[in-house]
This record gives sequence, structure tokens and C-alpha cells, in this order.
Amino acid sequence: MGEQESAIIESGRKWMAGEVSTDVYVSGVLQSSARVLRPTHHGQELLRRVKAGITTVLHSLHLHRP
Repeated sequence: MGEQESAIIESGRKWMAGEVSTDVYVSGVLQSSARVLRPTHHGQELLRRVKAGITTVLHSLHLHRP
């Protein structure tokens, strides 16, 4: 597993443990994704879809968190 993937997994662990806020977690994942994708039309579309998916999942998880 690469360093970037490990960092994303660790940030997810911290988020699930309540050590970081949802905003911090999402920002970190999006920044990591932006570093990987080139700023092309297709890359921008993929990033938009990734952001939308992450937002949807986190929103649904947030609604079900105690």
C-alpha cells in the first residue's frame, strides 16, 4: 500500500474514532485526490464525482451517528 493510501486510511480511522471532524476528514481526502488527478477536463469530472460520492456517504453516516 502506498503512502498516500495509508494516510487516507489513517485519517478515516481518526474520523471514525471521533478524533477529527468530518470537515477535516473530507478536506484531507479531497486534497489527496486532487494531488493524484491532473487538472484536465476528465480529471475534473472524476474529482467532482468523487466529491459528490464522499459528501453523500458522509452525510448519510452523520445522520445515523449517535
